[in-house]
Amino acid sequence: MYGMGYAISLKRNPSSNMGLLIFYRYVSLALSSIFFLMDPQSVLGFKMGVIASLCIAAWIITDLQTRYAANSSIMKLTVIAEMVGVTLLLIPTGGISSAFIWYALNPVLVAAMFLSSLFCWGILAFFLSSATFIAYLNTGNLAPIFEGQSYFYLVCLLTVILTRLFTGLTRELLHVNEKLTETNEKYQDTLEQVMSLYHLMDKFSSAMDVRKLMNEITASIVKSTKSKNAFFWLTDFNQQHSHFAIADNDHHIENKLKEKWPEIRGKRVPFVMELNGAFFGMKVIKTSYNICVVGVEMENNNVYPGNQPFEFLCELAEIMLEKLHMDEMMDEMIVVEEQNRIANEIHDSVSQRLFGLVCSLHSLKVKGGSMSSRELEEEYEFLSKTANSTIKELRSVVYRLSSVKKGETPFLVCLQKYLEEFARLNDIRIDYQMTGEEGFISEKVKQTLYRIISEACGNSVRHGKCKQIELKLTITERKAELSIYDDGIGFNPRQLTEKKTPGIGLYNMHAMVNSFAGTISIDGQQGVGTDIHIEIPSAVIPIF
Repeated sequence: MYGMGYAISLKRNPSSNMGLLIFYRYVSLALSSIFFLMDPQSVLGFKMGVIASLCIAAWIITDLQTRYAANSSIMKLTVIAEMVGVTLLLIPTGGISSAFIWYALNPVLVAAMFLSSLFCWGILAFFLSSATFIAYLNTGNLAPIFEGQSYFYLVCLLTVILTRLFTGLTRELLHVNEKLTETNEKYQDTLEQVMSLYHLMDKFSSAMDVRKLMNEITASIVKSTKSKNAFFWLTDFNQQHSHFAIADNDHHIENKLKEKWPEIRGKRVPFVMELNGAFFGMKVIKTSYNICVVGVEMENNNVYPGNQPFEFLCELAEIMLEKLHMDEMMDEMIVVEEQNRIANEIHDSVSQRLFGLVCSLHSLKVKGGSMSSRELEEEYEFLSKTANSTIKELRSVVYRLSSVKKGETPFLVCLQKYLEEFARLNDIRIDYQMTGEEGFISEKVKQTLYRIISEACGNSVRHGKCKQIELKLTITERKAELSIYDDGIGFNPRQLTEKKTPGIGLYNMHAMVNSFAGTISIDGQQGVGTDIHIEIPSAVIPIF
């Protein structure tokens, strides 16, 4: 059983030293037993007794050496015990001419693989000298022994040398493999951190507010540093307005931070502080309008960890907060600029006509008493035409400013253009059907739908290898409904749940839909295709 089991183990892992030794032990035992049974000089009962005893001893030695391979003291004792046993076995079976001579080499091989060089060569010397001495007792002459068995001495010597070389190379390979495994783990950690940052930057680019940014930074710190907890505290210089985000939802830490605010606000370098019985490595970030305190829980409370991902995320948070403020200012400036443009548009056309109309009415009031009925009628008709013309001018301005009033659909036109160009570039067919009023959905929903469609189409071509895509978008007052089907190779939905983290594209689609309290379902079947169905309420403010 042991021989068969370790033969299988050897097949699966050829570099296993113990597997090689046990494989050789049982092969040599089987062959030696066969040759010993074929010897006509011994009694069959004696032969069977020797073989049975040897099998039991081999099983015991194998079990001990397998259990205590890492304990050199026990390994030495087992090698010495086995060496003494096989030496005694060689006495009645012929010494160096014994059928078990190759089996007797097992303790030498064990010493060569697991023990020191000095011990190994000592065991080899004892083995060869004992076998030679036993043969000498039987023949009484050393010359024919050395002459007839010279090849055996040479084979034993070369076997030990090669075994030592093999063991050294195996250890070097194991060391290199450990280094490669460690490097691969670091690479995987780095890749996960890059993906986490990609998710963070991708979400940030889709109109993220301060609270959402704080939650995402906190989650990224926990993931990249593998820490139990992290927090992000944002406040102003006078502490009138503050926001707090923490991974484990323990908001008592915010009260501790407020208590120690006079001590914290002056910190210019990273530091360590105890909060609610836990030690946090912390860093203060100062922007144009706010002060932020970012912290990560530490296992070692002696020194600041100097964690590179943590430092990087702190710098990234500072940049993002500044950008959020700049974006708010830019949005306000765009609104002001648009208001000024509309005001100028109305002033240059409508206001001038209205001013002329008011002047005419005032003149009519002054001169009306001296005017005839016909003149009054003509004047009223002129003023009526002027008023109608002014209304038309105002309506014209409104229609020029509003794509809805003009009946235009820039979002749907943009989608149509994208789908046609995508189909042409990738040599596929896209059948699309888009219905409804795009005015029912906000600009943020439009941006989200556009990004989901581009992400889904890209996945269908890159991963699904599809040739045809069917897309249907329906916009109503209640919701926007999107369906995308491709005829690609499909996938097994269980793969998404079995993976620790889904793909970046799928993660982004779920995150974008969830931010609008929408629903998303992705169904696939291997070899059939993929079907994506999304529903987003029309009048919903994004959940940030």
